[in-house]
Amino acid sequence: MPAWLLPLVSLAPATTLPPASLPAQQAPTGQESPASTGEEDPELEEDIVVTGSRVPRGSVIGDITPEVVLSGRDIRAYGASNIGELLEELAPLTGSIQGRGAGAPVVLLSGRRISGFREIRDLPPEAIQRVDILPEEVALKYGYRPDQKVVNIVLRRRFNAITAEAETNLATDGGRQVHEADVNYLRLANGSRFSVDGEYTHSNPLFETERDISNADPNRTLLAASDTAKLNATYNRTIFGNVSATLNGELEGTNSLAGLGSAANGQRLLRDSRTRTGALSYAFNGDLSKWRWSLDGGYTRDWTTTLTDRDYAAGVQRDRARSVTELLQTEATLSGNLADLPAGAITATLKAGASMRDIHSESRRADVFTATDLSRDQVSGQANVDVPIFRNGPIGALSINVNGAVDQLSDFGTLGAVGYGFNWRPVEAIRVIGSMTYEDGAPTIQQLGNPVIVTPNVRVFDLTTGQTVNAITLEGGNPNLLADQRRVLKLGLTAKPISGTDLTMLVNYTDSRIENPIASFPTATPEIEAAFPDRFDRDGAGALIRIDNRPVNFESSRQRQIRWGFNWSETLEAPPPAGPDGQPLTPEQIEERRSAMRERFRQERGSGTSESGVRTAGSRGFGGAGGFGGRGLGGGRTGRVQFSAFHTWRLEDTIRIRPGVPELDLLDGSATGARGGRPRHEIEFNAGYNRNGIGVRLNGTWESGTTLLANPGGAPSPEDLTFGSLFTANLRLFADLSQQRALVQKAPFFRGSRVTLAINNLFNQRLEVRDAARAVPIGYQPSLLDPLGRSVRLSFRKLFF
Repeated sequence: MPAWLLPLVSLAPATTLPPASLPAQQAPTGQESPASTGEEDPELEEDIVVTGSRVPRGSVIGDITPEVVLSGRDIRAYGASNIGELLEELAPLTGSIQGRGAGAPVVLLSGRRISGFREIRDLPPEAIQRVDILPEEVALKYGYRPDQKVVNIVLRRRFNAITAEAETNLATDGGRQVHEADVNYLRLANGSRFSVDGEYTHSNPLFETERDISNADPNRTLLAASDTAKLNATYNRTIFGNVSATLNGELEGTNSLAGLGSAANGQRLLRDSRTRTGALSYAFNGDLSKWRWSLDGGYTRDWTTTLTDRDYAAGVQRDRARSVTELLQTEATLSGNLADLPAGAITATLKAGASMRDIHSESRRADVFTATDLSRDQVSGQANVDVPIFRNGPIGALSINVNGAVDQLSDFGTLGAVGYGFNWRPVEAIRVIGSMTYEDGAPTIQQLGNPVIVTPNVRVFDLTTGQTVNAITLEGGNPNLLADQRRVLKLGLTAKPISGTDLTMLVNYTDSRIENPIASFPTATPEIEAAFPDRFDRDGAGALIRIDNRPVNFESSRQRQIRWGFNWSETLEAPPPAGPDGQPLTPEQIEERRSAMRERFRQERGSGTSESGVRTAGSRGFGGAGGFGGRGLGGGRTGRVQFSAFHTWRLEDTIRIRPGVPELDLLDGSATGARGGRPRHEIEFNAGYNRNGIGVRLNGTWESGTTLLANPGGAPSPEDLTFGSLFTANLRLFADLSQQRALVQKAPFFRGSRVTLAINNLFNQRLEVRDAARAVPIGYQPSLLDPLGRSVRLSFRKLFF
């Protein structure tokens, strides 16, 4: 405990201290801390424990404790610019290996549902007090399905700042520049929240001639030019006494221009895409007796227009595709206690929702016009019940849960889901979770009805002939897709093996079996062409000239995998305050210094301080003196060191395409994508060190090599491909200039500012692909697989108060 806290703790009654079993990060919170002695940042401090509650402010409901808890200082040590970037940094901790999506987590705010991630995506991390990361089963308690981790973000009670950031990103191989500017305003005060964020991004094109590529076309881009502008605003306040109401709106527009190569007459072939998105969403949260309720939803409209040039006999002709997608939805959830048992209360969560989706798409190619109008009206319901069996029984604490869901879709009929599981804590430091889920899932309306877009001159490696060809590809929706049925078994272990340390170990095993899985059309292999002969066109010489890439249903698939790893962090505490003689100060001397600092803040910065010594919200926002600055954002002389590593081991990954067709083993020579099969092993790591405002972070991923065989299970072929292992690392260095005292004294402008230098793909690594003769196929040249390579980003960020 820092020495300056001793006087405050000595005044607090014993009942206000948190239970010893609670980790320090989970201590209940109430009010802001008093002014410090100067050995800590006087304007950004952790909340002090002043209540006897065993549950930290803003915690999630239920008896499942967080896998990882990050304090405000942990969060600031990541050096992220907003919550969106923070979640990217936390991806190794929040990733899930079960479910339909890409593993993105459910995000809650102070244990409550939000109107959508747009509501908090752009908020500065300095406004966060705590982040809890919880397992997928917690999602059930909020009306979500149990296939996503849960991230619960707790904001500070007071904050008031404008955050401005400008950055530029350059590829070290040349040819690509991205420039971005962002301004955000956030005010937290008196239980209300208001934020507005504006962002603009410009990206220059990258052409084939700017990379070492054989047969480069000067009119073909590897990365398109684009401009994106976005405006987002959120307002939250308490209404009707105890109801939290939130309204969020966002407008976003993107224009992109890509070069598709050269026509026969030398004219450029272009693709011009324009996307506009408008969204308005809401969320209401409240309490009714011992029950929590929420109502959230909104309206979203997306417009997309794509103009594609096509080479034909009379010259260049332009195809047009347009789509408009609308979504209107609302969901209501209710959570609370049903009955009391000796081991605790039986709790339930009920959810009901309705949505209307419409998509209108049309495409014109030459004189052929195609139009599609699809709509989906959906009514859904979901229930989850948790029953405690033991609180402190002979086998520890044990609870079970049962859940079910039903969806009535206007275009797919009735789909259902049912699941059950257990939560067992044999000892305080170990938790075991198991679950089994059976569910049906319909294809998205976009997978069914997206407009057909034809793209010429796409480089495709034809495994049948061993040649790379320029083929025509078709993209869009497939109205003949079927719903899938999946069964997922999960067993998870979380352990905190060393008491008094912030070390967490996690192990998860999943076994997933899916009937009629929906997938993007796989790469061109003899196996795939035999199963879907109508998707491939060849000329008289057998050369591939056209592929239909619209999504398909396979017959079945199965995946089994283990993901295990750990997260560890440690606070590098500041030395205790010392006097001129170098000896530690006594509590009386510390109190004198604190009083002097409070008086100085009142005189020089106009902050309000109560008689009890606790800072109040002054006219300039959080912390009285405008929130941050002085000695910086990183906690004075304290620091943090953090390291996490996770290993995914895929035990089985197979697909049965159609009856009578051999099974694809993605771990042993088969593939459904252009980048080979599935890596059997994947390792993610994230490490960071931060002290005195100087921080460094290093994260990366390693994937084992794969193969793509022309005749899986048969004799070797000259067309066989070997995909090497790939290691990529990203380095980020940042400096909170506020903590550099001499600099701030000379140039007060740098108060509240940060400079960041980031290097992505630090070692400029690209996937290496070789055929049986150890040659690189034209379509697998490294700069085609990863055009950008290593890039350097420089940014300057400042908070104004």
